[in-house]
Amino acid sequence: MDFHTVQIWYRETISLNADAEQTAARYLSIEEQDRANRFHFRDDRRDFIIAHDLLRRALSSVSDRSPADWQFVKNEHGKPRLGDDVAKINPLSFSLTHTRGCVACAVTTNSPVGVDIERVARANNAQEIADRYFSDDEANWLRKCQADALGLCFIELWTLKEAFLKANGIGWSQSLAKSISFRLRDNAGIDFAPSCHIDRREWHFALFTPIPDLRIAVAVQSVLRPHFLMRQDGGDGHLLGAIRTSFSV
Repeated sequence: MDFHTVQIWYRETISLNADAEQTAARYLSIEEQDRANRFHFRDDRRDFIIAHDLLRRALSSVSDRSPADWQFVKNEHGKPRLGDDVAKINPLSFSLTHTRGCVACAVTTNSPVGVDIERVARANNAQEIADRYFSDDEANWLRKCQADALGLCFIELWTLKEAFLKANGIGWSQSLAKSISFRLRDNAGIDFAPSCHIDRREWHFALFTPIPDLRIAVAVQSVLRPHFLMRQDGGDGHLLGAIRTSFSV
């Protein structure tokens, strides 16, 4: 079976000092630096800078363009993409995400991609939120989860839904979120059941746990089966395997 590659990079930020932040800011555009300086809290500014530096270097890892030379524009929903002139030369798709203390990005070619990262500890009022924002099938499935597993299962579904919505180039849409359903299989698989206008065969998903209390979900639209490659920026270089995928591995 044919493959194409989706590269996912993540970086922990919670222990980074001001020197690391200053080094990361060297590639950012003036507009990005202005946005970073508007954050009130230092942790938020740090994560913004590290995330955008990571994205620029991830794009350059699959191109001959310098990290400082990437130019971005936003769609009507505020999602950044490459400017048209740059995209003609480098037909890359990307997605960027962060949670307090960790950032991640995904990069691929000619395929919509979305990535989301969440901390398991954020799963407060999981069932209440699922009843409001998830599909009926997902909410009912969560009710059957054991109490000690509910929070984790909720976060894994949430990250998958967020990744899918981001790959579609939109923010959180309650109507679309409720029209798609994910199910976590016992064999480490992911079932995806969308509404009728979405071809489930074109969508592929992977779920990673780079750190025990984190989940990173990736969604990509492609007729080809993707090959997910994930590694830690600044780490030892080894690849991380997905804990769940939407196809057999």
